Amino acid sequence: MEGSSILSCSHCSSSSNHYSSRTHLNFTLHLSHPSYNLRKCETASLSFISNLRANKKRQMLMAVSSPSTRTSLRTSAFVIEKEAENSTKGKEMMPKIDKSGRFCSPRAARELALLTIYAACLEGSDPIRLFEKRMNARREPGYEFDKTSLLKYNHMSFGGPPVTTETVEEADELLRSDEKESAVEAEVLSAPPKLVYSRLLLRFTRKLLAAVVDKWDNHVLTIDKVAPPNWKNEPAGRILEFCILHLAMSEIAVLGTRHQIVINEAIDLAKRFCDGAASRVINGCLRTFVKDLSGSNMTQASEANQKAEV
Repeated sequence: MEGSSILSCSHCSSSSNHYSSRTHLNFTLHLSHPSYNLRKCETASLSFISNLRANKKRQMLMAVSSPSTRTSLRTSAFVIEKEAENSTKGKEMMPKIDKSGRFCSPRAARELALLTIYAACLEGSDPIRLFEKRMNARREPGYEFDKTSLLKYNHMSFGGPPVTTETVEEADELLRSDEKESAVEAEVLSAPPKLVYSRLLLRFTRKLLAAVVDKWDNHVLTIDKVAPPNWKNEPAGRILEFCILHLAMSEIAVLGTRHQIVINEAIDLAKRFCDGAASRVINGCLRTFVKDLSGSNMTQASEANQKAEV
């Protein structure tokens, strides 16, 4: 299946001048479309999600910690974005590293698959081909990857609710901590996959991508039914969220992973990389998908039994 056909999504009206004559949005993006404002990018690199997340948090922190703001808010508490959920569960959950010094947790494979699908959507290419291209890419002369960064990478780092700080110094410290974490994420996500992920995870990632490609066209129609109207009205601003839905639906439908596990993983990915209420919406979409899928399977089984009896 060619990239131009799989990287399309039925989340828009065919009457729009920005879209093709078919009733789907081609993910070879129309950068002039006004709804693209949430996903502006200068590159389609696989580290873009990390940069998007880091830049968003950094801009909010800088806005609060600017000199003009300090003057007016020095004596009062002010709100900054801080990963509050990180303070307990996140910090206690260290990344799983195998004997070769590489990630061996399925969470890492799902992150890699999501990065690949998202970059493929931005480029309008086939995710499997993009994955293979990155796997076989030659390292730049003199490039060295610091494996200690894997121990600092936190898969459970979520953007939690705002917290209050009493001093500008405390805000500055949180900003420095966030910048360090963002630098680690960028280094890990942009490194050659063979240096970061175990062979088992790389095989699992490819299976996930193959499942997404296999079911993309079917799931385009499904997502169009379960996604909220505001997402479908601005599809170019929700590409990342749609990618998470495609990834989760395909893992359930093709690989047969228990839906409870997949839904929890999808929610965590949304909390980690998306905005606002995306995790709750994705949770609702996937539970509707599972319910409909179970009903369809039961109907097929009933029809098969009736045929057998005849």
